[in-house]
Amino acid sequence: MIVIDKQSRTPVYEQIKTQILTLINLGIYKADTKLPSIRQISADTGVNVNTVKKAFSDLESSGIIFTVPGTGSFVSQSAFGDTVIKEKMRKEIASALDTAKSIGITKAEIEELIKAVYKE
Repeated sequence: MIVIDKQSRTPVYEQIKTQILTLINLGIYKADTKLPSIRQISADTGVNVNTVKKAFSDLESSGIIFTVPGTGSFVSQSAFGDTVIKEKMRKEIASALDTAKSIGITKAEIEELIKAVYKE
């Protein structure tokens, strides 16, 4: 389910985090659902185990997932309060907007980009 874009400027661990968040938002991973193991995602994507581990660690520190030693990682109930996920998305959007503004992209151009993304 997780696909890594090797051409992307987005770090691989961020791609993994974003895709897991998307799968949670789409309802594919529900509360208390066991996620694929770090090793499984590593094998499926060809990504180093430590990179996947960093993505999981970030998700866990954000309260999106929790880990039961010896059992695996699960989607947290608090992930569905929407506040955790929305705050994470707000930070990512703010960062992207800062980058866009710093390279001269106007508000109108950003709005057009948003419309184009939602059409996809």
